[in-house]
Amino acid sequence: MTRYNNHKGFTLVELLVVIAIIGILIGLLLPAVQAAREAARRMQCTNNLKQLGLAAQNFHDVNGYLPSRSGQAIWKSVASKNGQWTRWSGLCVMLPYMEQTALYNDVYEEFEKNYTPWGPSEGRAVCKMVDGFLCPSDGNGRTSTSELGRTNYRLCTGDIPLSWEWDEARSAFGDGEKKTVNLSAITDGTSNTVFFSEACIGTSANEKKVKGGIVLLQGNFYNGRSITGAFCFTPAICAAARGSNGEISNAYSVGTVGDQHLGWRWDDSHNAYTLFWTMLPPNAPTCAKDSNEDLTMVSASSYHSGGVNTCFGDGSVRFISETIDCGDQSNDLYNLVPNKERPQDYGGKSAYGVWGAYGSASGGETVTL
Repeated sequence: MTRYNNHKGFTLVELLVVIAIIGILIGLLLPAVQAAREAARRMQCTNNLKQLGLAAQNFHDVNGYLPSRSGQAIWKSVASKNGQWTRWSGLCVMLPYMEQTALYNDVYEEFEKNYTPWGPSEGRAVCKMVDGFLCPSDGNGRTSTSELGRTNYRLCTGDIPLSWEWDEARSAFGDGEKKTVNLSAITDGTSNTVFFSEACIGTSANEKKVKGGIVLLQGNFYNGRSITGAFCFTPAICAAARGSNGEISNAYSVGTVGDQHLGWRWDDSHNAYTLFWTMLPPNAPTCAKDSNEDLTMVSASSYHSGGVNTCFGDGSVRFISETIDCGDQSNDLYNLVPNKERPQDYGGKSAYGVWGAYGSASGGETVTL
């Protein structure tokens, strides 16, 4: 009797072909999944900035002026309670308008107790991570080991390299100790004036990265001239720190300002923590003079491909490309003002192209993208 084997199965070749097809499909699917996740993260970042824009407008409706980059005017009447009251950032006073009233009350209580924005830090309200201050595409906001709260989002301080405490303001945010800004003072129009943008949070692991790293420029110089005050360097001097590999060149020193990295204190009004400039294009290097946290020119940056999300004064959020026109980066701003020691006296059109014009609140420019 003849017996037939009716059992059917895959040959080794067929099995390998099936595995290869599955591998190809997974390889095609993963980039799509990653792109979808980044699109969702970017949308959440856009929403975070939108909420900041609405918070600033609601703050203005209640108080008659915008939050300040430093020296919060609504705390000025009780300034005697805190010897460092000018160091508290505009993000602090916007908390009640972001559904964070309880946290604001805790922060204000610390202010009344004469706490500083930099410590003591253990168990403090300012150590809390606020979701609305963190871009989900930047994991450094949650993985850092420092005790103080982080922020990706920053107030625009314009297109002139000024320290955090100078009384003049090219942007929509002044120093509340000396000057507040209301919407009527934004003569360029709120739709043409940047309020907020994002910058990558620094860590010791990304010191050499352009995004999140800080280039330390030594000495008093401005296009080779020894001077005093302000930042003492043009945007071009800072931009030159980017090496051919896209990271900070080994010819430049990198590190921290004081002992801190970018964005490590959402409660602190110093340049390195809650402010940025529209001088260098998005994703350009950030530079500090002599490791000075309040003489740090912060460039907008993000982990979104090709640019940054930016909130304008009318509440709209637009994606600004890193290829936006920034004018002549070697422009020596000190040639534009009579007194070379007072660049803040300049009141004309921005010297730094469309991006610079967006940073000025009353420069007289008309710009469109």
